Amino acid sequence: MMISGNKNTISNIVPSIFLIGVLLGLILVFLGRLFVPATSFLSIAGACFILIAYGLIGVFVFPHIQSKVLTPATIFGLFAGIIFASEILLEYALLPKDNSSWGIIEFGSVFVLYFLSGVWVAHRHKSIKNGVSAAVIAAMLSSVIWLIFVLITYYLFRGTTQQELVFKAEGNFQDFARSGMSDFNAFVMEDFLGACFFHLSLTPIVAAILGVIGGTLEKGFAKLRKH
Repeated sequence: MMISGNKNTISNIVPSIFLIGVLLGLILVFLGRLFVPATSFLSIAGACFILIAYGLIGVFVFPHIQSKVLTPATIFGLFAGIIFASEILLEYALLPKDNSSWGIIEFGSVFVLYFLSGVWVAHRHKSIKNGVSAAVIAAMLSSVIWLIFVLITYYLFRGTTQQELVFKAEGNFQDFARSGMSDFNAFVMEDFLGACFFHLSLTPIVAAILGVIGGTLEKGFAKLRKH
């Protein structure tokens, strides 16, 4: 009975926290329009669309996922989210002149976690499908964490010297010069919102591929061990 209760608690808490994160993400997106009125409606709509899609998955799919998949997926997702958040905060704390290598390390580490989540769940439950599900859930959770941290950090440091140095390291000023836009603030806001759309859209797809690879490899090694 105690185990069942713990499973039910996990199945209730994780979807609820995920939905709170999605709602916070939507609020942050709309704040972007408030802070930078020149931000295009299309950029706002794209970010809202993917967040609403996440919300629907959180409402209709997450509660039906078995806790044996949801629990490890949440753990791996939180670790990946911590990596995302740490990289964002360290940029402002350490102010590197070029953060391209940081991005490679950041996403490389996160992709390894997605892969390991697929391998772990596939190994524990002898199911490639469960492994892929765990990797995708981990990606969705960490992506929402990334969105929240990247937008909050941007808003808090708007107009500061620190943010100017971070933008130089990321190449924002060069990108703005090539964009043909006349409003730098609108360019940056739309750039962030575009990143939100593509990050939340593509990361689960990459995670699914990594989950398939990890689960398949684990299954192959399991067969070798039997022989």
